[in-house]
Amino acid sequence: MEPIAAFSGLASGIDTASLVDALVRIERQPIIRLETKQNDLNSISNRLNEIKNRLDSLQGFAEGLDTRPDILSSAASSNNESRLGVSATGDAALGSYEVEITSLARAERTYSDGVSARDQDGLFGSGTLSIQVGTAAAVDITVNATDTLDDVAAAINSSDAEVSAAVIFDGTDYRLQVAGQNTGAENAITFTETGTTLGLDDPANELVAAADAAFTIDGLAMTRSNNQITDAVAGVTLDLVAETDVGETVQINVTRDTEGLTTSVQEFVDGFNNVVNAINSEFAFLGAARTGDSLSGDSTLRTLQSRLANAVVDPITGLSEPYNRLQALGITLTNTGTLELDENVLTAAVADDPDAVADFFAGDQAAGVVGFMERLATEIDLFTQTGDGLISTRIDGISDSISDIDDRIADMELRVEKFEEITRSKFAAMEALVSGLNAQGAQLTSILGGGQ
Repeated sequence: MEPIAAFSGLASGIDTASLVDALVRIERQPIIRLETKQNDLNSISNRLNEIKNRLDSLQGFAEGLDTRPDILSSAASSNNESRLGVSATGDAALGSYEVEITSLARAERTYSDGVSARDQDGLFGSGTLSIQVGTAAAVDITVNATDTLDDVAAAINSSDAEVSAAVIFDGTDYRLQVAGQNTGAENAITFTETGTTLGLDDPANELVAAADAAFTIDGLAMTRSNNQITDAVAGVTLDLVAETDVGETVQINVTRDTEGLTTSVQEFVDGFNNVVNAINSEFAFLGAARTGDSLSGDSTLRTLQSRLANAVVDPITGLSEPYNRLQALGITLTNTGTLELDENVLTAAVADDPDAVADFFAGDQAAGVVGFMERLATEIDLFTQTGDGLISTRIDGISDSISDIDDRIADMELRVEKFEEITRSKFAAMEALVSGLNAQGAQLTSILGGGQ
């Protein structure tokens, strides 16, 4: 009977439910082993990914030191930033300069005649307003009799003319302001009005004329069309802020930025050590048996460890001693494979021969010298490059293995479910059979007992 099969061992006295559970657990052992293997593979993949990420970061630090301007960086200062701001790049001309600012570059600003209302039409006629900036082609603006001052400003702003327009209220009247977008005398604006009475073509309404910046550097007079000067002193940008007083000069100093270089090199050293420490932690003996996810002695990491060590101790081919080795720049390899930076040695090397230091880090393309950072980047690519990098392909292979195990586990789970279903059915049938036999035995006992 169906109710009997629902209760374990009622007929046989055997705990068939527990027995079936035990048999199913045995049947699931291969699945458990696969799940353990999958967990190990996930752990390995995660740690390899972490090492790859650290290599990517190291490559980023290396790329920040692979050009001469990166190495020969300069620092510029101004003794009066309210008049003159200054910045420098790696190829800046070192030295001190005195700057006098006679006038700033300006963009033209011209105002229309005043009108009584900004939103009233018919106040300035109709026709065409032609705007020409410098030698560019003139742009014609159509002005209708129904246009307000705001309408004309909107039409100018939506045109291709390199100007901007706004409505200004002077306390009594409203005026249209037209301002050039670029400074310099070459960007002076010419207005031509046909049929309109805005007054933009009246020379008296040009309140700010387009003008060049005028300044001197060490007494040498110069002019430029804007206030950011990039071509007066090599590698130095001058930001003209305000005119100097008569006889006043601003002193700027351009020096080698050894502090900035030291910071960049220290970041590189730290990035290198992050990679080495991650590898060392995988190879460290902790006094316990190796687990399934161990990378101790892993050949890929051994290769990476060896190539990184060789990269930092091998001299740069094509360079002369002493600045053909990392050690001469204050960067030494420790017995754990990490790097240490002596800032004083690096600073002294830059002071002694900055070009040689730049050649070491960045190379010399004309001479066919591959710099240290490019050489190291090539080594890193060997492991991290998408598609064929040793660590990248290893991670991809692990991912494929994990996916295959997922498929195998799914198939095996179906077989286990079928096994459980069949086993429970068999034990249920056994319970029903035993129950029937018990009933027959009881009936026979009753019959035999009645006959006595």
